[in-house]
Amino acid sequence: MIAYGKFDTLSASRAHGRYHPVMQCKLTGAFDADNNLTGLHMRLSGQSILASVRPAALQKGMDPNTFQGVARSGEHALGYSVPNLLIDHAMRNPHILPGFWRGVNINQNCVFMECFMDELAEAAGQDALEFRRKLMAKHPRNLAVLNAVAERIGWSKPAPQGIHRGLAQMKAFNSFVAAAAEISVQDGNKVKVHRIVAATDPGYAVNPAQIERQVAGSFVYGLSALFMQECTVKARWSAACATA
Repeated sequence: MIAYGKFDTLSASRAHGRYHPVMQCKLTGAFDADNNLTGLHMRLSGQSILASVRPAALQKGMDPNTFQGVARSGEHALGYSVPNLLIDHAMRNPHILPGFWRGVNINQNCVFMECFMDELAEAAGQDALEFRRKLMAKHPRNLAVLNAVAERIGWSKPAPQGIHRGLAQMKAFNSFVAAAAEISVQDGNKVKVHRIVAATDPGYAVNPAQIERQVAGSFVYGLSALFMQECTVKARWSAACATA
């Protein structure tokens, strides 16, 4: 969902920022006879921010920032160990120019991966938390924040009637974060968030109060983008835009 009306290139650069990249993802998992996850393929398809704003940073035509939150190592490393892992990117850059927004590429990658972890757990007939824990033995800091939110939300006890729970975790910018939420749904599409529990391991905490505000602000941004904000594009830029 992206949007604006007709205007020329010059006015566009002066009047507004750019949009978050349009991305989609196809994930495939493989289990052994004991329902252990043995293979995972994540195929990302969509825009490259660097190709638009900093093409010199591309590596042999590829955008390393696309893999933030699901990288093999480093400050954006995936928090799960899977014996056979393939994560690739089919770069597709439409005419709508992308830019940076808060967490950049970790936003969509966290949604892609954590939603699929829930689907895999269901397919294996396992609890969503226990399924993740089995894949996180080599990622103790990821596991610590996930365990913290699970304990605080009361994951081991049944949720109140009509309440649904979910949780997720990720490493980004060398910080380890997790969240657990309680929601209810009415009429099939009216979502009410009753409670969110967050845990963050940022490493060195110079100003804990500022970290707390950053975490709270992140939830406001995320929930606003999910429920309230919308952009739509009606048509391509005008012919004058292309020749300006």
